Formats: sequence, C-alpha cells, structure tokens
Amino acid sequence: MKNQTSRYDILFTKLSTHVQEAQRFRQRIFRKSHKGLDRDQFDDNSIHCLIFDKKFEGQLVLVFRITNFSSMAEILNSYSAQFYDLTKLSQYPFNPLELGRFCVDPASKDPLLVLTAIKFLSSYIQRNKRNFVFGCSSFEGCDSNSHLASFSYLRTNYLAADNFIIGTKAREVIKFSSIKTEKLSNTYDYRKNLPTLLKFYLRIGGKVSDHAVIDRDLNTLHVFTYVKL
Repeated sequence: MKNQTSRYDILFTKLSTHVQEAQRFRQRIFRKSHKGLDRDQFDDNSIHCLIFDKKFEGQLVLVFRITNFSSMAEILNSYSAQFYDLTKLSQYPFNPLELGRFCVDPASKDPLLVLTAIKFLSSYIQRNKRNFVFGCSSFEGCDSNSHLASFSYLRTNYLAADNFIIGTKAREVIKFSSIKTEKLSNTYDYRKNLPTLLKFYLRIGGKVSDHAVIDRDLNTLHVFTYVKL
C-alpha cells in the first residue's frame, strides 16, 4: 500500500526487496554499519513502513515495522516478549499491534517527518481496529547514568497500572525503584531527552514497565511501552 504527501512517499509493504531496503537502513542507523542487514525472525510476519523523501531524490529517511496479532495470547511470541514477561497482559481481550524497529535518518532535519509517520500509523491502527499498541521504546546507549532522570520521571508519572503487570525476564535490567531521586536535579527537563516515539506513546495515554532492559546487541536501553486505545 502506497500513500503520498507533498513531500513524502509512504509505503506499507511485505515485499522482500523493500524489506531488505528497510533492513539495510536499520543496519546503518542501529549498528552504524553500511555492510549487512539488520534482520531477525520477526521481520517475515511484519508489515514494514518505509518513508521516502521526494525533496532529496526519493531517499529513504524513516522505517518501522508493525506486527498484528489475532489475540493477546499471541503476544507471548512477540519481539518484546523476548525481554519482558507478558503473561499477565496476554489474558486481556484486546486486538494487539506491536510497533518496532522505528528509526530515523539523523541527516533528516524535517521536524514534521516523525509526525507524518505517526499520522499514517494512526490511520493504519484505526483501519485495522487495533486497540492495544505495544513495543520497546529505546534510549541510545547502555549507560544507565545518562537516563536516570528520564527513568525517574517515567516512574513518577507513567508506570503501568497495577493490574497490567509487566514482569522481568531479561538478565540485565535497571529497576526504576532503585533510582535515588534525591540526586536528580529539580531543573532537569525530563521530557526533552525522551525518545521521540516514547513521547508519542505518552501523549496518547501510554504507560511503561517498572524497569528498563539493557540490550547489548543494539547498544540501547529500552522500556516496554503500551497504549490502550
């Protein structure tokens, strides 16, 4: 499926040639390498979104993937379930969609690019009657000290409800309860350094896990994030 704006061509596809193009882009953004493909076993069952900038000769500038599940029980086989125990969540009667591998070309300076992607993602969610969106929201780097203030802010304002238990599964985690808030500056701009995608989640009612996972493979810290729509 192809959509267009005055500046962007937006493609939702499972076509192998486009999937490889997305994987090559992810390899460059996530792994800082122009060789090889960033791919895993979840790509085959996903729909991939690629956004091309017509202002710069159709250059690929943003990608993400979405995976639809027929029931919440199936999210136990999702990408996120590798890192988080989602057993309790799987018992609810929602129509889930997992959003992942969201990345943007850092050379793109258009402030409306991510908003454009979110607009078409929102349209897709509505058309396909998805009412539970989830995924891993990533912070750059594995140094937790760089993100303690953000984690404290999430703990105070956006933790998952008590009946939405997101269990610990990964070996390396940072429990938000262990963060000593008295050492954090009161003048820190907590929202400023949140990942763009996470800001979108929170803006529409998103909640997060009570811990972050250290992902050595992608050199990130991420938190499980969900939105009930």
